[in-house]
Formats: sequence, C-alpha cells, structure tokens
Amino acid sequence: MLTGATSGIGEAAARRLATISETLIVLGPEPEEEVRQVLRQIRRLGPADVHYVGADFTHLSHVVEAARSIRKLVSTVDLLINNAAVPGAPQRITTTDGFERTLQVNALAPALLTRLLVPSLAEGARVVNVGSSAHHVERFHFDDIDLEHSYSPVAAYARAKLAMVTWSSLLAEELRSMPVGVVALCPGLNDTPLSAAMMGRIGGPPAQGAARVLHAAVADVPSGAYLEDDRVGLPSADATDPSNREQLTALYWERLLRFAATGRER
Repeated sequence: MLTGATSGIGEAAARRLATISETLIVLGPEPEEEVRQVLRQIRRLGPADVHYVGADFTHLSHVVEAARSIRKLVSTVDLLINNAAVPGAPQRITTTDGFERTLQVNALAPALLTRLLVPSLAEGARVVNVGSSAHHVERFHFDDIDLEHSYSPVAAYARAKLAMVTWSSLLAEELRSMPVGVVALCPGLNDTPLSAAMMGRIGGPPAQGAARVLHAAVADVPSGAYLEDDRVGLPSADATDPSNREQLTALYWERLLRFAATGRER
C-alpha cells in the first residue's frame, strides 16, 4: 500500500511495485476520475491488481474513511509506504481540523493511517516512512507547533519531516513486540512537483527517489532505522531527544485519538 502515488516519487514507486506485486493499493488526494490515466498506465505495467483509494489528507476524516476502504479491500497489509507529502505553502494554511496544513499532511495523517492499519499488518510486514534530510535544519517548537507566529514554507516542511522521522522511530519502539519492521528514509533531491514548488526544477528523476524508497522496503536494517543514501544514518539530535519524543507522543495522542477511536468503531 502506497500513499502519495499519483505524482512524483510515489507514482514512480507505484510503477515499480505494479510489476512485482499481486495486489497494490494506491492512495492520492484526487478523485479517481482525475487520475484515471495515471492509474491506467500503472495497471498496464505488470500483473498487480491495482486499487485506488482517494483520500485528501487535509481532512483527517478522509484518512479514517481510507483506512476503512483498505480494510475492506484486503485482510492483511505486507508493505505500507507513507509517502504522501505537500510542500510548505507560500502562506500559512490551516486545515478544517484546525492544524497547520504541512504538519497535518506530512506527519499527522500518516501516523493516523498507520495507527488504523496496525491490526491489518501481516507477520513480517514493513512500514516505510518517507522523511527528508531537511529535518536536520529545523528544531521542534512545541509552543508554536502550528507556526502561528513564525511561519515560513521551508520551516513548515522541515519541521513536519522532523515530526515524521521522530514518529517513525517511536512507532518502531511501540511495535517492537510484533513481527513488523519500521524504516524511515530520505529519498534524496528529486525533480518532483513538490520540490519544484519549493526549490525549482532541480534534482534527479523521481525514479531515483523511488528506488531508495523500495530499497528501504527490503533493506536488512534494524526496525527504527533512518536511511540516507541507502545507508543507516543518524537522525537529528532533536529527533532523538527524550523530552521531544515525549512531547510529540502527547501531541499525537491529543490530536489523533478521537479520529483513531472513530476509525475503530466499524
């Protein structure tokens, strides 16, 4: 299962996965009719039975509905790739849920989706979380987590990826008693719509980033590892700071618990 699959690195990864999978569930923010051509191209590439689930991560209720749809489609998930992301917007945007958009889409929504799918993870499953080396350039500011007072597009993106990388290792700790692995990675600089929105047309082809994502899916590394350039690296000091980890856990519980509870009702 792959989120953010209709463009950029996600689309490139979906094309690869379609050639080696029996069943592939791809998520994107668009209605299915808007991405029908992309889906047709992915389906033509291999034997995978490809299903599309539309989910706009700026609405956490859509994440809940997506998880329900996925559980109806398959009984177990062998690989969950949390790739969906947005760039920091030129001006601060708040979602209908009341949270800064970049943080919600890039960090909160993947955590909620994963939480709802943990009971469906197969033995030996892996969760791959696409982070960014950009997380090294920012720090947590829990007193202004939604950037009400100090917004910039780069800070919004980097702080959201810092939350993603930190949460990934927290998830690994939580699931350590299960036969499930969790890996985060930086896919490198790739010429995608996301990077173009923030930095212009620079970087390698999306297929390059997709290859790193798929490497993380099978790499022989410890659960909780963070990869850069396909090698285990060190996340930032902020990501490993015990106080930050405790505060991030509390933030996620505060913001996601009611949605997680709703998602388990059916």
